[in-house]
Amino acid sequence: MTTTEIASATDSNTIDTDGVPPPPQVDLETILSVLPLSYNDKSNSSKKKIPPPLHMPAEWSPHSACLILYPHNPQTFRLEKVQQEILYLAQQIVQEGQEDVYLLCHDAKTAEIVQGRVHILMSQQQLKQSKFSICVHVCPSDDTWARDTAPTFVWHHTTDGDHPRRLIGLDWNFNAYGGPDGGGLYWPCTNDQNIASQVCNSPSISAALHIDGSLDVPLILEGGAIHTDGEGTLLTTKECLLNPNRNPHLDQGDIELILRHSLGIEKVLWLPTGLDADEDTNGHVDNFCCFAEPGHVLLAWTDDEEEDKENYQRCRQARLYLQQNMDAQGRQLKITKLYLPSPPLRYSEEEAISLAIPDDENQEESNYIMTRHANEKMAASYINFYIANQAVMVPQFGGTAQDTDSKALETLRQVFPYRSVVGIPSREILLGGGNIHCQTQQVPLVHC
Repeated sequence: MTTTEIASATDSNTIDTDGVPPPPQVDLETILSVLPLSYNDKSNSSKKKIPPPLHMPAEWSPHSACLILYPHNPQTFRLEKVQQEILYLAQQIVQEGQEDVYLLCHDAKTAEIVQGRVHILMSQQQLKQSKFSICVHVCPSDDTWARDTAPTFVWHHTTDGDHPRRLIGLDWNFNAYGGPDGGGLYWPCTNDQNIASQVCNSPSISAALHIDGSLDVPLILEGGAIHTDGEGTLLTTKECLLNPNRNPHLDQGDIELILRHSLGIEKVLWLPTGLDADEDTNGHVDNFCCFAEPGHVLLAWTDDEEEDKENYQRCRQARLYLQQNMDAQGRQLKITKLYLPSPPLRYSEEEAISLAIPDDENQEESNYIMTRHANEKMAASYINFYIANQAVMVPQFGGTAQDTDSKALETLRQVFPYRSVVGIPSREILLGGGNIHCQTQQVPLVHC
């Protein structure tokens, strides 16, 4: 395993925070002009339905690898502890999940250190004979949520008889969850805005994973805001995708049209909200509700009306909506509850202090806006899991959440009987506002 640089190295990764404008608001016509229109929109004399030119596969489809951005920002995480969790997650994806992991490090110095740690991990007896591995690369980032800033991979179906399907990465616009004037978490976010194109156009990564380039889609969207069943249905939340801090010039119909042509979506299910306390992302759906298979969704749930009243109401509102709507194939959705920690998890005083920017640090040199407070409610959810080829990686929070930790594993073993269900300690990841699904991005397998 070698360390490969996939972005232009500079002497410093410090960002000039002055005068960096947010991404432009691109009109619907311009966005659609970069997307191939559905073949089914054209004259089609055949009764056979033709696959859309762009199609996002379900997350349980076979993977060639998992992308993870290695944590490096001390304003987001307690680095030493969260890095241990990330390395353990990577190890389990290789060992139990049976797929390669690409760890993308902020700079060459970090990559060299990580390479040494990976070498020790892969020397363990249970990994020595594995045909899968952890590959370390350099990719500058501002924060480390690969789900939101790495490419969203889709199949591009063509009329080329020799190559009827190729894998490309969609490069959405990114404004750090709201932009400088809309409640975003940090600004600027130049490195994060470039991650998708860097990954897709890296000679070493694209060759190894058979990625055939990227497509720039000028819609502000994070990968955690969407979840698809691979059969034409997409889950999202109005709280996030219709938030005025994303694409205020586009209405619900406009966004549905873009999702149709960029992801091959036939029906969008608009949950009213995401999880309470998920203020960082304005309610990403991947922390609240997801598909387990076509026609079957997992929904975060609580019966704690006293200490978690807001989520008590949100969960029931979402369930009612799902009961009243069918998927793109006309199926009534099966709903499985995945219980939230109860009582809700909160930041301890020690955790909040450790994530605070020191008083003697030059605030002007920090591009981070979000701060944490003692007793602040955390967006802890077991929905935020990752489906690998042969296993499901599930958040485990410990402490007062031990009972729901165990219950989540039990529920998911029933939902995914043909995959191992692996508990991953992830409270340190949670301190940053997300969890395992937020940290990962699957790369679909190209059959050669």
